[in-house]
Formats: sequence, C-alpha cells, structure tokens
Amino acid sequence: MADSENSRTLPVITRRKENPERGTAENLPHIIDRRNLLPVAARLLRTLVVEPGDYRKAGGPTPVREIWPRWYACHQQRVRATRLREKLEKQLLEEAGGPPVATLRNVGKDGVIEVHSFADINRMATQFDAEHLSQARAELRRDRRRWKEADRRLGYSEAVALEQELTERAGISGRVMLITRPSSLTEVTAKLHCLIVMHDPSLKLEDTPWPELRTMLKDLLRIADKRRPKSCDGPAYPGKAAGVRGILNLAKQYQDAASKLGEGSSTPNQAPRRLLALHAMELYLDAFLLAKGVNTATIGGFRHDLREPTRVASEAGLVLRKRAMAHLATLSANNEYHVIRYAPELMSTLSPVNRVMATVDELSRKVRKALRVSTTE
Repeated sequence: MADSENSRTLPVITRRKENPERGTAENLPHIIDRRNLLPVAARLLRTLVVEPGDYRKAGGPTPVREIWPRWYACHQQRVRATRLREKLEKQLLEEAGGPPVATLRNVGKDGVIEVHSFADINRMATQFDAEHLSQARAELRRDRRRWKEADRRLGYSEAVALEQELTERAGISGRVMLITRPSSLTEVTAKLHCLIVMHDPSLKLEDTPWPELRTMLKDLLRIADKRRPKSCDGPAYPGKAAGVRGILNLAKQYQDAASKLGEGSSTPNQAPRRLLALHAMELYLDAFLLAKGVNTATIGGFRHDLREPTRVASEAGLVLRKRAMAHLATLSANNEYHVIRYAPELMSTLSPVNRVMATVDELSRKVRKALRVSTTE
C-alpha cells in the first residue's frame, strides 16, 4: 500500500511547485519522511495557529490554537536544555575522571567492589577492618570534592534543574492540550503533533497505534495544506504597493520605537521592545529582497521565519557579520517571535535584548548601504 508503515521511510507528500528554484512559497519540502515529519508539522502549524480563525469567547477555555505555541516553545527549550545538560555531563565526567566512587578490595570472587555512597560503605563495615573503611571514605570524599568543584565551574547541576523544570512544564502544557476539545482541523492536527512528540519523538515505535498515528498526521498535513490559502493566491504583500523606500521607512519607525522603549528606565518592558525589533528585522530583509527582484508572494510566504530570507538576501549580496547571521538563525531556531507573543514566562530564555538591538542596528546599516538609501530619509 502507498501509506504502508512497514517500509523504512514514510511515503512522500507531493505538492504543486509554486517556485521551481526555492520550492513552495511556504518553504515546505516536496518530500516528507521520517526525518522531517515532525519539524514540517511544526512549521506548518506555526503559520496556521496565528491565522484568523475561531477565537476564544469571553470567559471560555483557552483553545488549542493558543496552547500549542506555548507548549511547543517550552518543548523546544527543553530539547535545547537536554543537549546542554548532555554536553556538560560529558565535560564533567572528563574533568572529574568519572562519578565519585571508592574501591573496596578482597570482596567475593571478583576481589574488588565499587561503592558510590557512604551508606554503601557502612553496610559493608563488618567485612573490613577500620583501615580499609577509612581509606574508602577518604577516597569517596576526595572524588566527591573533585566532582563538586567541576560541577560548580561548569554549571551542570543548574542545567539539570533547568531541564527538569522545562520537562515538567512541557508535560503539563501538553497534557492540558490533549484533554482540550478541538474546534478546527488545525487544532486536531496540533493535538496529534503534540501526542507524537511527547510519546514517539524519534518516530521509531512500530507497535499499534503509532504507525497509524503517524500516517494520520501526514494525512492531516496534506488536508490542511490543501485547504490553506497560498500566498500567491491570497492578498498581495503590502510591499508591492508601498515600495522599497516605504518599507525601509516603516522598518526605521519600528526600530526607533524599540530603541525608545529601552530609554529612561532601568527595567524596561522587554516583550514589546523585542517584538518591535523583530518586526523591524523582517521589514529590512523584505525591503532588500524586494529591491533585488524577489516576488512579493515569496516574501509574504516567509512570515516570521528569518532564516530563509537571510539566506536568500545573503545570496543576493547582503553582507552581514557572522555573528549577526548566526543570531538571525538563532532567533528563528529558538522560535523567539512566538515565545514573545504566546509564552512570556519563557522570556528569560531568549537572546539578550542588547544582542537583539545590535542585530537590528546592523541590518539597518547594511541594508541601507547596499541599497544606497540614506538613514535620514
């Protein structure tokens, strides 16, 4: 069968090509398999949940379309926290020479036994003389001191605590979403995506119903994508009428507003400032791409993902510092736009606000220089 789960890869989802060079306007791949099923679902859902639709009535329960972005942002933070914890754990083991352990000799047939706590040593006190026990305690105490010193330098314990906290928060948010009644096809897709991510993130479970659930998610993506208005068929991108100069002026207004929010206060409200700065970045990139001949439908399809327009702009001649390029990629990889809008409790995990302002400042300078537009206009 075409959708059989017995093969090593999932069947492809074919899509009509709207841009032969870059794929579709929404930047979805032409083939969806095990390697990209969940990321593709997340990318599509990020655009669907922010489009107009059924919104919550006053006093009603929080709909799935509002819960999903918060849960997914928390999930991504948890994934990054796990990677950091694994990296620090490896470094800690190398620096400390392994976890704290003491060796007791002449025990049983093996001749040696490793103990990891003072309680283990005390339980074996009747089998050893005082000198052996004292040596074991001193060895364990020395190893623990070395471990704690390395832990303090690397921040491993803090990384473990953060991972545990994010795991718990993502789990709670996911469970709440799974018991919330959906009101649209998008919300059903979001719930199924959440279920698979929580219980089969590697897409390796072959027992029923997991293969069937993966096929259902593909089917829902297929239907949702067909029903979703394509950018080339929808309203024209505003830049088509505004022109490059108008978009640059609008970007400068957002940039200036973001700068003003950081003035005159030791603790400014960071969320509006970040949102204004991110929107200014999008507009600067849009203006550059429009000036270089990229069609408005493609620009509109980028939405809030900065990675693809940055790549296209770079290929078209926009030269940015490596640090700025890396930060633009990080903003999208960390899903910072949606965190700011839907998960303010995760603000502390975002890029430093001074780094955000530095990036938008560089975009302003480099785009205007490339287009020979004065900042005073």
